[in-house]
Amino acid sequence: MDRVCSRCGCSSFHYNRSRMRMECDSCGTPVQDPQQDQQLMQYDRTYSQAMSHLTAGNWEQTIVLLRPLMSWYPTEKRLYVAVLRAATQDFRDIDMGNAANRATASEAWDKLIRLNGVTSEMLRYGRQRYEKHREELGKQRTKILAWIFAAASCSILAGILFGTECYFPAVLCTGGLAGCLYKAFSSHPVKVVKQLMSAVPNYQQNPFV
Repeated sequence: MDRVCSRCGCSSFHYNRSRMRMECDSCGTPVQDPQQDQQLMQYDRTYSQAMSHLTAGNWEQTIVLLRPLMSWYPTEKRLYVAVLRAATQDFRDIDMGNAANRATASEAWDKLIRLNGVTSEMLRYGRQRYEKHREELGKQRTKILAWIFAAASCSILAGILFGTECYFPAVLCTGGLAGCLYKAFSSHPVKVVKQLMSAVPNYQQNPFV
């Protein structure tokens, strides 16, 4: 049986390249494509299943289900948001110690920036990541200052001991001075200070790079 237009009954059609679809020659009504409809149904089923896994906290299963959809629909923002939620465990994993999840989250974040799909949840998460990083920098600074103070104490004590000709303990204090200075400088104090003095970043930027 020949296909006819559901709107006007015309039986001739053409391919509209700009809209990438078959249309009726007479009225321009798009032709229904059973294969495309089946693909959309499969998309909805897979997405729904992925959201169920996301709700249950099955992060890896969520990502596995959504990756093929991201390949088929590369501009679908909600797919990248869902993948980002799964990779960050619903925006609760601030440390992101898992390298694979961090890479997945970074990729999804970059896509959402490109697609103008950054959400308020992402901005809050970016701020939390920044605050966590600042907290860790503060701890590093305290540790560096402690090592510098210990080095100064060893230096003073070594000077006193050398002055009283107590050479063996003076040498030990000198070794302690060298060790403390090594610990202080191996913590990259210049880098820590620069990061602490840097301006507050734009939370929309990728926090995983």
